[in-house]
Parts: sequence; C-alpha cells; structure tokens
Amino acid sequence: MMSCFTGVVSSSTSVSTAKSKAAKVSRHALTLKEKFQVIQMAKKNPGISGRALATKFSCGKTQITSILKNKDTIVELYEANMTSKSLLSRKRCRESEFAPINEALHRWYLLATSRNIYPSGPQLCEKAKQIAEQLSVVDFKASNGWLARWKEKNNVKQVRICGESGEVCGETVQSWKERLPELLQGFSSKNIYNLDETGFFWRGLPETGFGIKGSACHGGKKSKQRFTVVAIVNADGEKELPVVIWKSQNPRCFKGVDISTLPVRYYSQSKAWMTGEILDAILTKLNRKFSSQSRNIALLLDNAGCHPHELKGKYSHIKLIFLPPNTTSKLQPLDVGIIQNFKVHYKTLLLRYVLSKIDQTTFTGAEIVKTINILKAIRWVAQAWDSVKQETIVKCFKKCGILSAESVIVARAGVLEDPFAIIDEEDHFNDESHDELTSLVNEVNIGLTCSSEEYLAGDDLQVCNDAGEDWEEQFMAELTLNQVEETQEDGEDDESFDLQPPALKYRTYQEAILALEDVQAFLDSKGHNDLSTTVGAQIDSLTSLHYANMSSARQTTLEEYFK
Repeated sequence: MMSCFTGVVSSSTSVSTAKSKAAKVSRHALTLKEKFQVIQMAKKNPGISGRALATKFSCGKTQITSILKNKDTIVELYEANMTSKSLLSRKRCRESEFAPINEALHRWYLLATSRNIYPSGPQLCEKAKQIAEQLSVVDFKASNGWLARWKEKNNVKQVRICGESGEVCGETVQSWKERLPELLQGFSSKNIYNLDETGFFWRGLPETGFGIKGSACHGGKKSKQRFTVVAIVNADGEKELPVVIWKSQNPRCFKGVDISTLPVRYYSQSKAWMTGEILDAILTKLNRKFSSQSRNIALLLDNAGCHPHELKGKYSHIKLIFLPPNTTSKLQPLDVGIIQNFKVHYKTLLLRYVLSKIDQTTFTGAEIVKTINILKAIRWVAQAWDSVKQETIVKCFKKCGILSAESVIVARAGVLEDPFAIIDEEDHFNDESHDELTSLVNEVNIGLTCSSEEYLAGDDLQVCNDAGEDWEEQFMAELTLNQVEETQEDGEDDESFDLQPPALKYRTYQEAILALEDVQAFLDSKGHNDLSTTVGAQIDSLTSLHYANMSSARQTTLEEYFK
C-alpha cells in the first residue's frame, strides 16, 4: 500500500511539474511591438487587470507591471523605430555604452545629408572615432559590426559615396507649378500638407528693434527671448497642433504642469532651433496618427538645413516633397501669408497684455514684458494659431498653385463663398487684425510711427543651424561645449526677469470658484452673455474637480480599510 501511495504521489507530482513547465514554456519575453500593444490595450481598457493582460499576451504578470511602469519610454522607442522591423521584434533594448558617440554621429550625419553629402561607411567610422576622441571616450572601436548596428538603429538603409549629388531641383517657379499635379497625383486636398518654422522674440516690443532675418542671435538677453514655432497645415485649411522649441527642457514655470496637457507640442534645444532630430520626432508622431487613420499624405518642405533629405522614405504614411531652393516665398503656403497672419495675432495678444498692465502698475512696457514667462507665451501661441482662419490657409495654397480656385470654393452658412475674391490684391492679408496691431504698436510706441509690417519685419529670425563651409568645425566645437555646459533651468534667472510680480499663493478650489463667480457676475453686468456662459462652464468643471478631490481625500473607515 505504501509503495502504491508513493507511486500515486510521485505520479501526481510529476504531472504537476509537467504542467508547471508547460506554463513556463508558454510564457515569453515580449517584443517592443508587443509591449506597445500591451500599453494600447491597457489604455483602451482602463479596468483591465494585469493578470488578464498577462494571459492575453502569454507572459508573466511581473513583465506586464514593468511594461506599464515604463510605458513612456517604451512608446518613445516604438515611435522612433516604427519602420525598423528588426528593432520592433527585439525583446531587449539595452542602451549602448557608446550612446553619446552614436547620437552625436547621427546628428552629424543629418547635417551632412542636409547639404547633399552622403558619407561612405569608412568615412562614418572615421568620424565616429573623431567624435569619441572629442568626447574623451576610450576603448571605442568603429568596427563593421558597430557600423551595422548604428545603421540599423538609425534606419540608414543605404550609405552613398561622399559628395554624391542629392535630388536638387533648380527649376523655375512656373515649371515647378507645372510639375505639382504629377507629384501630388492621388492626394486629395485634405492630404496635402505643408510644414515650416518661424523664429521670433516672444517678448519683443516695437521700440526694442531686436534684429533682422538671419541674425545669429548668439547669447545674451536676446537669445533668451526667442523661440521657434513649427506650423503644420493642409490644403483644406486644417491645422495640426503647433510646436514650440525653446532652450530649456524643464523651465521653472512648468513646475506642476503636465507637459502633455499643454496646447502645443514642446521640445527643447540649447539655441531654440529646429534640428533634424526634432523634425524626425515630429514626423514620427504625425506618421503614427495618419497610420491609425489609414491615410497617406504628401508633406511639402523647404530645403532648410534642419530638413534632411535622408528622411525621405522613412515614414510609412508620409511622402516628403522638397521645394526647389530659394523659391519658398512663392511656392510655400506657410511662407506666403499663413505664418505672417499667425504672428499678427500673437503680437496683438502681447501688446494688449502690455497696455492692460500699464494702467495697473508703475512699470513701463519694457518692464512689463520682463514679467512674461515662456508658459504664458506658449498659451498665446496656441491662441494665436487658433485665430488663423481656414480661408486664410486655403487662399495661400491656391496662391502657390497647389489648388485651383474651382476645387476650393467653400460653403459657409449655406452660401457658397469664394475665398479667393481678393487673392490677387497686393496686400490680401491687410485686414482688421493688421489695423488693430498697427494701432496697438503706435499706442505702445508713443511718439513714433510704426506699421504692423515694420514691427513684424524686425522679428523674423534664423530657425536652424545653416552653417557655411565650416559646419563640421562648428559641430565638433559644440560637442566639447555641450560636455561642460548644462542647460539652464530657465532663462528667468538673469537680469531680464528682475521685475517679476509677487508670486500668487496657491488657492483652494473654493476660493477659485468664488473668484470665477465674481468674474461671471461682472460679465453679466456688462452684457457679455457668451463670455459669462463660458466662465460658467469653467465653474462647473472646477466644482467637479473639487468634489472628486474631496472624495479622494475623505478619511477611510476601519471597515472600508479591511474590506
């Protein structure tokens, strides 16, 4: 009996062990693509448990927990490698010990290809060695295996011989317009996009006379007051979220602010310039959006140094089309008037703010702008961009020859209206917004006469590093500089912010609600019913947040705790 019982136990144990092994065998380390799918499923199903996700993806619950904990990093890796099948199927994505060299070489490579220089494999290895020496990295060997891994990670499918000519179009504006139908064949107006950047001083007043287009703006107070805004529009007049590039990664005024909730996409760069890496990040996100919508778009770009031709073919749902050099003022919709219109709205907001404060304080206009931080400027960017009308955008696409007048007549309020009725006028954007800006300029700039065009003309800045023949020397010099120079927390710690107003104390929800109720009562007394309704909606939202906050803060009873 004993031996029989032992045999049963032994048999039972072996079955249990076999089942355990089988369970272990069925679980596997997830690939980058599968990890991204886990995150997406968890996002779409907030109530789903870690165990359910583990069962769905045949992996351990611990792995699911780790994925969700590091979801931001995983999503970023996935977006950066959407077109690389080998990287998406990789299960472990360890950072290379020579990551600084790899990243620096990639920046150099984008700079080179933007100048139609395509380095060979040996030249890339030699440049990598120079970068390693510049960064004081020892034991680095630019082997063939390292080069293959670098090319795979950065999606460099083909390395051409140095000096080989890229696709450069030297045709006239008219011949280019004749070619456009062929280039845009198969793309409807809603799928024809344009991307461009503009750099300007976000605190610039008329009397400051900051500079002219192309000014280097190196260092000092001026560089701390400039940023780059990236605009993206399509031929139907639709706008993507604007992008703001400033020098600080974590400005002090961002404390307590979730960057993902900003009304713009925010990137940082030491000189507040557009770079090939930032453009790649922007287009990767855009490509992901169009992929989810099953849309293929054509994106028109100029030949700026921060728009590397090597990005062609990288995105599954974006076809990049580069405009001929030195023709963007005639061929690029954003350059024809859209960006100008955006700047008018932004500067109007700025000057309105200054004039409203002059009556409340003893500060001058120049002193008042010193109290404006980058967060307020970002909100103005979003507000100004929202103010650019759909008709304005469509007009500019028409003027560049991308659309015919017949194809873009729009219906508004049930009546057909031709948005190109004044397209041939010399100054077809000289509307009431320009008139208001000119009035504000002269009010701020008392005693002097300055038009809105003159005010804006001194505020058109370089947006990327278009260095000349010595671009390589500049690049290598900046590598050393970046080693010892940390990005400042914010430009607000220099002399340009000596006149900061007293910091507001954090208020309670109840105090904020009461303040908004006072505002609503004031608007009602002045007959501003629409604004009063808008404020009322904000009061309701704050009340809901207050209630939710009270519920979460309510003390738990012992009975509830043990349950």
